[in-house]
Parts: sequence; structure tokens; C-alpha cells
Amino acid sequence: MLYTKPVWESKVNWTQIVAVLAMGLTMFGIELDPEMQSRIAVSISALAGAVTILWRTWFTHKRLS
Repeated sequence: MLYTKPVWESKVNWTQIVAVLAMGLTMFGIELDPEMQSRIAVSISALAGAVTILWRTWFTHKRLS
């Protein structure tokens, strides 16, 4: 039996939404020099990717093959 859940209950979706919002604030909402903005945006993107992998690998009810 395949278990599905609503989209808003997905940890992976929330991780990506938070990352996009944080990157948006970094790029458009905070006054920093362009190099610092770039470093922060790359860091947020890398962290979001790592968290997504962690959620999907160890904190899921779905079987991975």
C-alpha cells in the first residue's frame, strides 16, 4: 500500500521553501556587498541541499532502494 500525504506536510518541501525565502531576503532584503550576498546565497543553497538529503535518507517513512 502506497502512503501519500498532503504537500504541506512534506519536510523536503518546507526545507526548500525556507531556503528560497532566505535566499530572497539575502539577495533583495538585506543591504550587503555583492560578494557577501553571493557567499550567503551559496551557503544557504548548500545547506538546503544537505538538509534535503538528510530528510530524504534517514527521516522518511518511504522505502528507498
